[in-house]
Amino acid sequence: MALQAARGLASKVDRETMREPGFGTLQHFFSIPLYALMSFGKGNEILKQPAPAEDLLYPTGVWHYVRGMAYTRTDQLDEAAHELEKLKRIASDPLLEHVTIWEINTTSDLLQIAQEALAGELAAKRGDYNKVVEHLRKGGRLQDDLTFDEPPSWLHSVRQSLGAVLLEAGRSEEAERVYHEALKRFPESGWSLLGLYQAIAAQGKTDQAEVTKKRFEKAWSRADVTLRAPRF
Repeated sequence: MALQAARGLASKVDRETMREPGFGTLQHFFSIPLYALMSFGKGNEILKQPAPAEDLLYPTGVWHYVRGMAYTRTDQLDEAAHELEKLKRIASDPLLEHVTIWEINTTSDLLQIAQEALAGELAAKRGDYNKVVEHLRKGGRLQDDLTFDEPPSWLHSVRQSLGAVLLEAGRSEEAERVYHEALKRFPESGWSLLGLYQAIAAQGKTDQAEVTKKRFEKAWSRADVTLRAPRF
């Protein structure tokens, strides 16, 4: 349903109006299907999505971001690194400062977060966990610095990614702390609750893990997809 809603929203965006000054929010709406595909692990579909027009800097940046994330999941690290470099070049463009979401946050802010998130995931695949923590903690701080909006301008919790990477590295105690931080900002998020459950269970804290598992099951009870991992 989320993908259907995202595509429905994007389909209503006028392709010319979103290029006009003051209408950057429409570029964000246009990009929502890419974010949604990433949220639900649709890597193959992401890589089939056509590139936005070159003059649409923000949607093009999002396109490179989600492609890079999709490539990291299939260990195509050279391709992921190539997408990261494309994203960095776009994210540094000063024109993005003038493309805003409801004049609350700039698309430059969002692509800076995307850059750190992708760099962190790529570092994780390369086993450089010092770089992972550096990039994803920076991404988390940048996300915290966004001006409040509802729904949030940045749709994915960077801390969820950090927690998942720490779990994969066997650092379950650190992951638990990160998921608690994430849940303070996005209460009862299914992704964070699943990660918290896995982190607690990995430490052998059976009773606490069972309580957290029930929280996750309640939060995810109306979903129409099965969540097997705490992030894309």
